[in-house]
Amino acid sequence: MTDQGLRASVDLMRQRGLGPEAIRVFEHYYEQLKGGAQGTIPEDSIEPLREVQRLREVSVSDEEARAALSQTAIIKLNGGLGTGMGMTGAKSALEVKDGLTFLDIIAQQVLALRERWDVELPLVLMNSFRTSEESLEILSKYPDLPVEGLPLDFIQNAEPKLCPEDLTPVQWPADPELEWCPPGHGDIYVSLVTSGVLDALLDKGIRYAFLSNSDNLGATCDPEVAAWMVAHGLPFVAEVCKRTKSDRKGGHLAVRKADGRIVLRDTAMVAEGEERFFRDIKRHDTFNANNIWIDLRVLRERMTEMQGVLGLPIIVNRKNVDPADPASPEVIQMESAMGTAIEVFEGSEAILVPRSRFRPVKTTNDLLVIRSDFFSLDESYHVVAAGDGPEPFVDLDSAYRFVPNFEKRFPHGVPSMKECTSLRVIGDPVFGRNVRCVGEVLIDGYRRVLDDAVLGELPTPVAPPASGTGLRTVDEHLKAILSTLQPSPTQFTPLTEALGLVVARDVRAKVDLPHFDNSSMDGYAVQAASLEGADGSPVRLRIVGEVAAGGDPTFTVQPGEAARIMTGAPLPAGADAVIAVEDTDGAATGEVECRAATRPGRYVRPRGEDVATGAVIVSAGEVVGARTVALLAACGHAGVEVHRRPHVVVLSTGAELVEPGKPLGPGQIHDSNSFMLWAAAVGAGASAEIRAAVGDSEDELLDVLDEVVAEADAVITSGGVSMGAYDVVKSALKGEGIDFVKVAMQPGKPQGYGLLTGPGGRRVPIFALPGNPVSSFVSFEVFVRPALRRLMRLSPEKRRLRPATLISGVESFEGRRQFGRAVVSRSAEGTLVAVPVAGQGSHFVADLSRANALFVVPEDVTELVAGEVVDVLVLDQEA
Repeated sequence: MTDQGLRASVDLMRQRGLGPEAIRVFEHYYEQLKGGAQGTIPEDSIEPLREVQRLREVSVSDEEARAALSQTAIIKLNGGLGTGMGMTGAKSALEVKDGLTFLDIIAQQVLALRERWDVELPLVLMNSFRTSEESLEILSKYPDLPVEGLPLDFIQNAEPKLCPEDLTPVQWPADPELEWCPPGHGDIYVSLVTSGVLDALLDKGIRYAFLSNSDNLGATCDPEVAAWMVAHGLPFVAEVCKRTKSDRKGGHLAVRKADGRIVLRDTAMVAEGEERFFRDIKRHDTFNANNIWIDLRVLRERMTEMQGVLGLPIIVNRKNVDPADPASPEVIQMESAMGTAIEVFEGSEAILVPRSRFRPVKTTNDLLVIRSDFFSLDESYHVVAAGDGPEPFVDLDSAYRFVPNFEKRFPHGVPSMKECTSLRVIGDPVFGRNVRCVGEVLIDGYRRVLDDAVLGELPTPVAPPASGTGLRTVDEHLKAILSTLQPSPTQFTPLTEALGLVVARDVRAKVDLPHFDNSSMDGYAVQAASLEGADGSPVRLRIVGEVAAGGDPTFTVQPGEAARIMTGAPLPAGADAVIAVEDTDGAATGEVECRAATRPGRYVRPRGEDVATGAVIVSAGEVVGARTVALLAACGHAGVEVHRRPHVVVLSTGAELVEPGKPLGPGQIHDSNSFMLWAAAVGAGASAEIRAAVGDSEDELLDVLDEVVAEADAVITSGGVSMGAYDVVKSALKGEGIDFVKVAMQPGKPQGYGLLTGPGGRRVPIFALPGNPVSSFVSFEVFVRPALRRLMRLSPEKRRLRPATLISGVESFEGRRQFGRAVVSRSAEGTLVAVPVAGQGSHFVADLSRANALFVVPEDVTELVAGEVVDVLVLDQEA
């Protein structure tokens, strides 16, 4: 590899007007990248951060607080576009609370602090060129906000994106701006220098700066932290919060063994195979809130000493040149993180702050909570929680992922969340007015949540089991399963493999459709004015050429001329209409007689009439079907980013099982369950494979599972979950943390479910189903199918219940939900009728194959007579 890529990159940066410090930093990281740097921090090189000062133990006087704030400026990182939430402008321009944007609230917070402490307290934004104009327009509403001698913003630097093959600058003529990227928020220190803002702040007597993200409304300029920093003469302070399970992906601070300095390790800096250490919230029990305090004099001294190169750890990010197009070429972006500067300044410290100082809005899940009545704004515009408990957990379906779709589904505002602990929405409902969520709320497939609805207030009534053994209800078991699952990762998938999968992000057209003006008829391309009066007196035009579909006409049609043209052929220059061949004499050469007048645009399909370049053609959340594939292909896409199809491994257990096609020995049976479950998994949209049946040995089963978790996204076993002496699945997996329960259903009472740990800490769900074929099939339909559809982000996750009239009566066990087999058909009136099959035993495979539906008898019903209406799950689409 030569230095050609570096020279080309530096030339581009100079042409763009970037300063020498920014170029030196780029050169610094480029040399590291060329040398194979990955920017990782191995676990054995660090120790957990243990002794941390708690903010609640800090005590300062008003005089100390005022003195510290009088020397402090607030700098907000504001370059984000919110593309992950489907936004195109500045993310901070999003209305987030009470009709106010992030920037409105930040401005009001700053003005309130100034009034409370009688200090100047400048606010400065680090913008990108894409966010500056919009952000400054919002802040223009606050004429008292600017501080004399200081700008309201400065523009962060930019650097070329690099081709992974040779580290040369990428070229993307479709949008040359996409050839550039910001160098990560660690660029703030260089941009402060190159913009002149650092010197301007120091000249104003501002010695300290509080740096934070504009989308974190909890990150206010706390005078106690400022005063503590000043009192202890600290050059750099990082705020940390106590880590919970939801923070396992967030960066954390640690102590480097080599020199005892505090370092920051972000997700991208984790060495391969060490994810389990990174996510261990007991070992690393705090996370970096990305709220930073820095001594600007120390920063200026170090920047001067290092000629602008602080030497922050490199972060190597691999992305697509067009973030909205996963099919665009992969590029490398060299980045650094603002918080990693903690290792540069000797004497840096961390301070443990309350969770209230970390309220980022990264997703529409966060947006719903922050907009709800769970939070309010006090007189100082601080975000205040309604109570002391944790904020509600929210998981909205993919239809809500992007802000425009989110807004459409909450046209009258988000629901009340003050009494809510969790809200999970499956499907695509639109919420009405004054909706209230209480406790744990699961919405599954509603088309509309009605006005004034109270959700989750009362549990679903279920009749107690007659045995009094405390069986888990069907709904409880399904909820327990679904609560552990998140949608599969997204991946770019060829169109031929994407059928039935959920689109993960909006797809925009790469070309106009049609791509050129073309004829919708066989005829002649003309200038409409040439045929004026042809209705009364035929007009003869000179034929100057012919254009077939796929042709590229190089001639021009002038007044008095015509070009013979075929359907779909491009319109030649000069022509503005087509006359149909049946309105002419059909001449191929010489002159053509035209017997009808026409108008401009007649029989012409204009370029972009169907789709314009850049228009959204498929939205996130849509399921890829044949028509979707046609549209994507027509608009230039060979593939699409979707939620990955989960891969299911099916295992049957039992020494008595023999592969179909092989002879049976004494006491043996053919393994039908594996093939049935394989087919059911594929039918649900997953990919699947069958592993040979496992005998009645615990060690054998565990060995096989150790192999399959490396490649499976879900594992299904059948058999071995009951009370028998050879129920190997239950005995082997109880020690692996798998939960075995009895569910109040018939058939399928014994069930097992849990998560196996795969390579890199990956969690793989395992479903341990009963061994009788009917029990296994019903269990798949009721529990596994919804889980697989959740992994794929498909909704509804459960089959819809449909009413059908029973032709004959049935009996059921009290306290259990019965799933019986039936043949469902339509009556002459068009309603569904259900005929229960003769054999309802859990071993009747032939009767199972004849059934095309399951009828559902509720727990509190023991008998249904002929003529009653019962809910059915239709298994075949034609029924």
